[in-house]
Amino acid sequence: MLRSIAFRIGLLALLGAVLSACAATPERQVLPELNFNHVSQIILDVSEVRVVNEYRSPLKAPNVEHEMPVKIDQAVRKWAEQRLRANGNQNAFAVLTIKDASVVEKQLEKKTGLTGFFTNDQSERYEFRVMAELRIEEVNGNKAIATAEVSRIKTVAEDITLNDRDMMYFQQVEQLMSDFNVEMVASINKFMQPFLNGRLTH
Repeated sequence: MLRSIAFRIGLLALLGAVLSACAATPERQVLPELNFNHVSQIILDVSEVRVVNEYRSPLKAPNVEHEMPVKIDQAVRKWAEQRLRANGNQNAFAVLTIKDASVVEKQLEKKTGLTGFFTNDQSERYEFRVMAELRIEEVNGNKAIATAEVSRIKTVAEDITLNDRDMMYFQQVEQLMSDFNVEMVASINKFMQPFLNGRLTH
């Protein structure tokens, strides 16, 4: 009888601990939306602008882009939708091709033993990469190509929370796209002047 009561008390205590842990789990935060409405549009002398995604995520480690709340390929597509505009010239068209939109995670070596117990190590290293090509082709065969390729590296501490990791993902993609924008505009200015009305600013 006493053994049965003790078992029930232990079971209730375990259930209470589980429920308490579940209740303490924070809700996943809602992140802001990346957009490029704060910069001027790039007017291209073409009939249309298409976006093609050639990047195929392996969907497994060490790649983690498929797990992120904000995706690099979606950010590039949004950049194209908000920055690139066609002026209606039926003799040419533009295609923005996404070549790379990856995020690779690498586990870092952590201290062990007593030193490791009192140390908050950097536990993961992330490399964010984006590469895209903007190609304009005319019906007479003339073409122009502009490319941009940028990367960023970020490490995180072993005690990082889920929400803090998501915010890190967002901030790194945001900065990555800012760098991408600068490099792509510079490349468009250099190689696509015949299809522009003057020089562009970032």
